[in-house]
Amino acid sequence: MDATPPPPTKPKGGRPRDGVWADFDESTGKPRSCICTWCRIEMKSEPKRMIHHLASKCKEIDLAGRNKYLLRWNEMMSAGHDDDSGVPRKVQKISNKKRKILISGGGFNSTYLKYVVALTGKARPRICFLPTAAGDSQDKIVQFYEDCAALNVEPHVQLSFLSSAKQARDWDEVLLSMDAIVCSSGNTVNQQAIWKAHGLDEILKHAWDKGIILCGSGAGALCWFEEGTTDSRPKRLSTVKCLGFLPGSHCPHYDSEPHRRPLYQKLISTGELKPGYACDDDAGIYFEDAEPIRAVTARADAKVYYVSMVEGHVQEQLLPTHSIDSNICTV
Repeated sequence: MDATPPPPTKPKGGRPRDGVWADFDESTGKPRSCICTWCRIEMKSEPKRMIHHLASKCKEIDLAGRNKYLLRWNEMMSAGHDDDSGVPRKVQKISNKKRKILISGGGFNSTYLKYVVALTGKARPRICFLPTAAGDSQDKIVQFYEDCAALNVEPHVQLSFLSSAKQARDWDEVLLSMDAIVCSSGNTVNQQAIWKAHGLDEILKHAWDKGIILCGSGAGALCWFEEGTTDSRPKRLSTVKCLGFLPGSHCPHYDSEPHRRPLYQKLISTGELKPGYACDDDAGIYFEDAEPIRAVTARADAKVYYVSMVEGHVQEQLLPTHSIDSNICTV
């Protein structure tokens, strides 16, 4: 009887070294770990895991670096993509995160913050307060921390109104590492000017595209629309151009400031403003991919309207609202 041939032996030497390790510690005496200082995630000798981490989960890597590793991930996975797009399924999942915005006509308290926590889907989300419109008001910063105290969140504050020379991390490093960004009420004209001067408008757009939830009330709600009414200038209400993430116009404080309602309707009737949404204080709207998903309220009599021209007349369409009271908050 012929002897059974021995099973083939695996070649010695392990897997070929992947070029990704050029960015990592070459010392054999140290474990290879993520190059970012934030995550410190040890990936041992698995380049796919490391590149996937750098392309999608790393909190500290800059935009150029993320794009580099996203391309590298595409190259590594190109043999396994499932459709004609040429993009692996996991990369599609990363890039197709819904873009979320939650606004309030006035007031963004712990009830709204609790709703934001639910929207993130995280057990302990990182929430950043951006009080530019309020001139980095210490009172508003203290209130933000007080509102966060009862919630399981990691609160942060990003100052921007005065000198940032002592800031150790760049704007994108901070903001793009968050799960949600809450913008304060205040002066929308100043807010927009400072954001654009520092490039924060582009960083916020990238945050939105990345799936980071953008939120705020008053100026922190108006800022996401194309345009709206503001009390940022002396003497009287006026109009302001904003970031344009959401189409149309917006009027906050619709019930609490008497001159807001008639001016907003007049400007829409004359075509100076596009049709849009008006929110009472404590009432707001949740958007996904720039589409309104639901109108929400933290007060029973607070209302949300869509204001437009119908057959030559201004029409206020009252939208049904969903309560986000802290005891019955639903997403």
